[in-house]
Amino acid sequence: MRLYPTLLPGARAGALLLGLLAARPAAAQGWLGLAQSNYGGTHAAYLNPSAIADARHRAYLNLGAANANFYNTYLQLDLPQRPWAKGFAFQREYLREQLTGNAHAGSASAEVRLPSLMLALGPRSAIALSSRVRAFAQVRNVSENLARLARHGLGDAGNLGLANRLLTDNTFDADANSYHEFAFTYARTFTPNSTHFFKGGLTVKYLVGLGGGYVHNAGTDLQVYGRDSLQLRSPRVSYAYTGDDYYQQSGFGVGTLYGGQGIGQGYGADLGLTYEWRPDYERYRYPMDGTDLPDDTRNKYRLRVGLALTDLGAVRYRHAQYVRQATLADGRTVQLGQLDTISFSNLATLTPTIERLVGLREQSNQFTSYLPATLRLTADYRLLEHVYAGLLWTQNLLPARTIGSRSLSSLALTPRVEFSRFEVAVPVVLANNYRQLHVGAMLRVGPLIVGSDNLGGLVGLTGVSGADVYFGLGLALHRRHRKDRDGDLVSNKYDKCPKEKGTWAQRGCPAPSPAARPAPALLATPAMPAVPVEPATPAELAPTPPASPAPTTP
Repeated sequence: MRLYPTLLPGARAGALLLGLLAARPAAAQGWLGLAQSNYGGTHAAYLNPSAIADARHRAYLNLGAANANFYNTYLQLDLPQRPWAKGFAFQREYLREQLTGNAHAGSASAEVRLPSLMLALGPRSAIALSSRVRAFAQVRNVSENLARLARHGLGDAGNLGLANRLLTDNTFDADANSYHEFAFTYARTFTPNSTHFFKGGLTVKYLVGLGGGYVHNAGTDLQVYGRDSLQLRSPRVSYAYTGDDYYQQSGFGVGTLYGGQGIGQGYGADLGLTYEWRPDYERYRYPMDGTDLPDDTRNKYRLRVGLALTDLGAVRYRHAQYVRQATLADGRTVQLGQLDTISFSNLATLTPTIERLVGLREQSNQFTSYLPATLRLTADYRLLEHVYAGLLWTQNLLPARTIGSRSLSSLALTPRVEFSRFEVAVPVVLANNYRQLHVGAMLRVGPLIVGSDNLGGLVGLTGVSGADVYFGLGLALHRRHRKDRDGDLVSNKYDKCPKEKGTWAQRGCPAPSPAARPAPALLATPAMPAVPVEPATPAELAPTPPASPAPTTP
């Protein structure tokens, strides 16, 4: 049987079994090394939209970023040598089955973060305009028997011990979705700089569906007779898909996809709240302009705790020609033979083929695929200046039978050393619904970000079941103290004498010198008025005769 369906544009997927469409594990999480950085810019808003308020950036421009992630619990890559070694050639035998007797899962994702901008609107609020393309494909709850038949083919059913026996544990879910997201984020602080500090944020999204589909098998008994024949009993299967011929239609262009002829659109939202414990907040101030101002260049918290609900929303696909949804007829037994003679070239012929072979109970031209709704709880503790330890709990919120892709629940502990232009982090992750332990690394140097949440898969260690990588390039304007050219603690904005030191009272100009006081004048005695003198007479000039003795009294 040759099947070539396409769920995502340009991505090839095969039928998992029996012509029932199933997504190849191809779709993403990641960015754990950068998730709690105080210098994440627009990337921080994806974890918690409140993060951009009171951030260390005045502005941040993401020039471009991307990540890819995949994992599965069924096949493990065991290499006899490093893949970069001379003479290495991949062999199918290097993929070893992990036979545990439990149901298996696989997931893959990819994301391209297009140019995005974050701006601080003063000290209390910030906005961000962002755009990204995301793609997910996942299979869940696949029984081990069904997984082995899918890998080895019906012809090996006898060697696997699965021929001519009724297999009843055949439930599984497969989902795929890709969309272009346009988002606006607003965040602000609720309290001034104090011991207990709060901020919140909201992101609203407009979504353009690029393609998707699903297969949900709620329980179908199966019996394999040979390499080209089998029996289905009471199939309970529903499926939907967007046709690959949508992108091949005459006159297709950007206006077709984003205009009135698009196949899907939707809306979404993220909500976030952050609390910071700042026991030493008064230390983070500096004198300027006659007062002590908050030092916005430094992180003030000892402990930061965040709560966010992300990816709330859905994409609704609807098109009379290129969207199909159907449910198989149940309550019947179907014999399928000569399967190797069945083929189709695109998804447009899939539904007619299934209807002819199995029968359909209902059909429509629309379906809804929900976003990977997620609860994110974070805690970040400052151990030393520039040294932090962050904890991130990610929990899927989408119910089990809901159509849509899911985030992979995980718990990550990430120690990091953080500076404005340099950062290194080492996330230790209990990943993939807490099934696997991964160690990653992230490096941020100037505008460059590069990292992985699973170094073992990235560097090709001898036994891996997944891989993860991300990178990005961005430009940042960091927060600064108010500029003070002459260092007189009066900012340039208010300094009237910017080339000489002064005081705030004089608006940056030197204080005037004390006024010079004149020496006290000597007080002169006022001159007495002249008195006229009469000339002496000759009598007055004559000598005075001697006085006669006084007579004695007898």
